[in-house]
Amino acid sequence: MRHIYSILGGLLFVGVSALQSQTTLGFSRVDTVPVFENSNQLLFPWAGGLNFCQFSEIDLNQDGIMDLFVFDRSGNKIQTYINRGTANQVDYVLAPQFVSKFPLMHDWVLLRDYNCDGKMDIFTYSIAGFSIFKNVSTIATGLQFQLVQYMVNTDRSPNSSHFIGNLFVSQVDIPAIRDVDGDGDLDVLTFENGGGHIEYHKNMSMELYGICDSVHYIVATNCWGEITENASNSFITLNTPCPAPPLMEGKNINPNPYPQHSGSALECINTDNDNDQDILISDIGNSKFTYCRNGGTNSAALMDLVDDSFPIYDTPLIEDVFLAAFHLDVNNDGKKDIIFSPNAPNTSENFNSCFYYRNTTSNTNVHVNFVQNNFLQDSMIEVGEGCYPVFFDYDNDGDKDLLIGDYGYYQHLGPYQAKIALYKNIGSVTAPSFVLQTRDFANVHANVPSISGMAPTFGDLDGDGDKDMIIGDMSGKLNYFEKQPGPNDNFVLIASFYQGIDVGNYAAPQLIDVDRDGKLDLLIGEQSGNINYYHNDGTTSVPVFTLVTPLFGNVYVTQPAYSTGYSVPCMYDDNGHYVFLVGSERGWLNRYDNIDGNLSGTFTRTDSTFISTFEGGNVSAAIADLNNDGLYDIVMGNYSGGVSMWYGDANVSTGENISTWFSSFSLFPNPANDNLTIKTDKIFPGKQTFFIYDLSGKEILRTKIISQQTQINVGELPSGVYICRLVDEHGFVANNKLVITR
Repeated sequence: MRHIYSILGGLLFVGVSALQSQTTLGFSRVDTVPVFENSNQLLFPWAGGLNFCQFSEIDLNQDGIMDLFVFDRSGNKIQTYINRGTANQVDYVLAPQFVSKFPLMHDWVLLRDYNCDGKMDIFTYSIAGFSIFKNVSTIATGLQFQLVQYMVNTDRSPNSSHFIGNLFVSQVDIPAIRDVDGDGDLDVLTFENGGGHIEYHKNMSMELYGICDSVHYIVATNCWGEITENASNSFITLNTPCPAPPLMEGKNINPNPYPQHSGSALECINTDNDNDQDILISDIGNSKFTYCRNGGTNSAALMDLVDDSFPIYDTPLIEDVFLAAFHLDVNNDGKKDIIFSPNAPNTSENFNSCFYYRNTTSNTNVHVNFVQNNFLQDSMIEVGEGCYPVFFDYDNDGDKDLLIGDYGYYQHLGPYQAKIALYKNIGSVTAPSFVLQTRDFANVHANVPSISGMAPTFGDLDGDGDKDMIIGDMSGKLNYFEKQPGPNDNFVLIASFYQGIDVGNYAAPQLIDVDRDGKLDLLIGEQSGNINYYHNDGTTSVPVFTLVTPLFGNVYVTQPAYSTGYSVPCMYDDNGHYVFLVGSERGWLNRYDNIDGNLSGTFTRTDSTFISTFEGGNVSAAIADLNNDGLYDIVMGNYSGGVSMWYGDANVSTGENISTWFSSFSLFPNPANDNLTIKTDKIFPGKQTFFIYDLSGKEILRTKIISQQTQINVGELPSGVYICRLVDEHGFVANNKLVITR
């Protein structure tokens, strides 16, 4: 069970978190509710969307077939798919149950088998370099990973001073982690700090130990392939001399703690059946993919041909900026294909952004043909970037339709196109089913293209018996659309700066009668992470919204060390009691109660990870009883532009689905005097921050947790009771009481 601690008026409250709804004890993920688009049923509609993705293969269920792992830079989101292995077919099934088995990761992730045991291990960004997690899965234990190296080092002067430093990889780069020299262990190709040359970090595991179960890197050359990439236009120059290797003495030094590299992505392929690695290069300033042919050998690369519009023989890949390539077999024909996807969040294609090129020849003579630009995306609900779901019976047929606002669809020229998609419920009252009716509900974008970002809410604001629409936008303002007689989607813009309300940035409104006086009030989330409460001081037909407080219920979902929170309100009545769900930037739904009769007080956060699954960043929720079983159901949106569905389940407690990502912690000795040891049951170095607060809530100390046992000195703290808090990068919080005695 999850433990919750809070400080109220100097008192320490310790309790056990449980979902205190009177009708719903927990939620179970549902991926079987049908969704149709263009007469086709989507294979996995509730997968959650994809934007800027990285693809790897891994055997998730240990059946001997390589499955699919997808990492989206949008919110550091993971998707996992089981491969059913049908020959010559793309045949994946969404398998979200494996997501929580992976550790916390961010920026880039590549799955590679570094120790030749047939199980894919994890290479992922840490700090100006990368970490390695070993795959220790067994049939008995299932999928599991174990940290083996947080910061991977390399010998930059193996023939002289043995200058040891971290193996630098920029957080915006993606390195090539492949067996470059063909000796059986995994090497690394990555651009050096300045970004002009490719460094070849040779793994010496085979040379030193005769087996490939280690990582022991040296810089074999700092200009692999003898090419130089122009920093301003990405032009490749052949036959360029190598810069001199560093001669600095000393070890464990980063040669450039402030790297200036702008961004590149690398992948190795073999296109000419000559037993060496050719290279695919993309750059943050280039709209195309560059292919360089290796005319040398696997141990001494020498590029002799450049194709700056790869593949020049088929449909060239041209996007605005910075695509990355991933070489894996996705159609079960034994030949590794190439998937391309943008590597530049918020500045590149976000709707049709996964390009599948099928390999038609062999793994040693790769020749690819374009298949599609929306790999996986064509099988799920996908609305570009950002996602604000809301239930609204737009056609008055008695069931809940699903409308989804978004931040927008990327445009090559001009601003994002923000829209609201309508998925009409065509099912029954007990078995919902949805079909995409339009991506531009009520022609809002067509008629008012200036609205950037759309978060809709519905309610009768003019007292005529039908529901009107308010759209919060990126500028922090509200846009009021009145429902007019005629078609179900006949909404007309009445005010683009409704009642002068401006909450700053990213207004996310909800119309609800907060104080139960019979009139709709307004709750508005915003970029800063708080909730604004506007009371209706007018009437049911002529509302006058007046700000009561910008910190409603003292709800604030911005996490420590962050300046933004992107709160999204979802308040609902549960058997006469209000419950408040608040979405957040860090990817968790926060649940609050103690609301009725306490509108001017502090609400009780009963769950900081409601539903206990990580669906990506900037999550939001819509709630309704979709299957008429008396239990609330939830649709969660996230910044990848998709949604997941969760049915209320009286047999599931929220404590059973806690993500294995997070670790609890213990303190000893406790009571403490001078030294205090913090022990976590899991270790995610650099991803967790430890805080000490006094009983007034004042922060006394903070430190990063970089090992499973961390010792700190508390000798200067006065005797008394303190609250210790462990916070991960997604905002999951664990707390413990600390007593100091003198």
